[in-house]
Amino acid sequence: MQDLKVYNFLEKLFGMVGNIEIHPVDFNLPWYSIYKRYWLRLVVSLIAEIIVWVFFTTLPLIINYAIKTQNITLVVSLGIVFMMLSIIVQTHMRNYVLAEVGIMGSVSNSAYKFFVKVDPVHHSTRESGKVISKINRAVGAYENTTDIITFNILQFIIQIIVILVSFVYYDFTIGMIAAVSLIIMLTISTISQIFIAKNVINKDNDQGDIQQQVEVESLQQVALIRSSFATPEHIKKIRKTNIRTGEVQATVWMSFISTAFIPRILYGIFFMSIALLIVNLVKIGDLDLITAIALITMYISTYSIVLAGRDVERLVSNIEKIKNLYTYIREYGDSSYPV
Repeated sequence: MQDLKVYNFLEKLFGMVGNIEIHPVDFNLPWYSIYKRYWLRLVVSLIAEIIVWVFFTTLPLIINYAIKTQNITLVVSLGIVFMMLSIIVQTHMRNYVLAEVGIMGSVSNSAYKFFVKVDPVHHSTRESGKVISKINRAVGAYENTTDIITFNILQFIIQIIVILVSFVYYDFTIGMIAAVSLIIMLTISTISQIFIAKNVINKDNDQGDIQQQVEVESLQQVALIRSSFATPEHIKKIRKTNIRTGEVQATVWMSFISTAFIPRILYGIFFMSIALLIVNLVKIGDLDLITAIALITMYISTYSIVLAGRDVERLVSNIEKIKNLYTYIREYGDSSYPV
C-alpha cells in the first residue's frame, strides 16, 4: 500500500498522466517518419544536451582560467551553472521521456493493430512467436536508437569539435593532431564494429526469433489435453534453445568487445604524442603548466571514444531491427477482416 502511495505521488509530481501521445504509424513510410510527430520535444532535448556537453568538455579550461586569474566570482558562477544545468537536464528529460515513450507506444500500438486485423485463417499459418519477437525488438530498438543519438553520438561530435577549437587556440599543430587522432580512432572503431555487425547480427536476430517461437509454442501446450505428455519434451527443447542462444550471444559480445583493441593501442600512442608536444611547449615557455594540465585532462576525457564505434554499430543494428519489422509487415500479406 505504501508503494502505491509513493507511486501515485511520483505520478502527480512528474505529470505524465494524460500527456502520452500515441500516433498512428504508416509502415509504408520510412522508419524515421514517426519522429516528426515529436520533433519539438526532441529538438529541445538535443539543444539541452549540446549545452551540457560543451560546458563539461571546456570545464578544465574554465577552471584553468579561474585559478590563474584567482577569480572568486567565476568559481561561484561555476557552482551556479552546475545547479542551472541540473534544472535544464531535469526539464528536458521530461520532454525526452514523453517523446520516447510516445514513439515506442505508437509503433507497438500500430503493429499489433495491423496483426489483429489479419484474417485468422491467414494468421494461423504464421508464427505468432516470431511476430511478437519482431515487434518487441523494434520497439526496444526505437528506444535504443533515440538514446544513442542523443546521449552518445552527439557527445562524441561535440567533444571532437570543442577539443579541435580549444587546442588550435593554443597551438595549431597540437589541435590538428588531437582532432585527427579522435577521428581516426572513431573511424577504425566504427568500421570494425559495422563489419562485425553485418556478419553476426542477423544470426543473433534469427536465434532470438527461434527462442521466442519455442517459448510461445511451449506455453501454448498448457491449453492442450496432451500437455502433460508434451511438457518434458518442451522443457528439454527450451533448455537446448537457451543454451544455443547463450552461445550465439556470447560470440557476438566478444566479437564486438575485441574491436576496441586496436583503438585502445592507438589512443595510447596519440596520447603520448600529444602529451610530449604539450610538455615541449611548457619547456620553451609557450604554455603555462596549469593550461597544459587542463589540455591533457580534456584529451583524457575522450577515452570513451575508443568504444564509440560500438555506439555507431548499435545505432546501425537497431535501425536494422526497426527496418526488419517494417519489411515484415509490408510482406506479411493483405488478407484481413474488419474488427
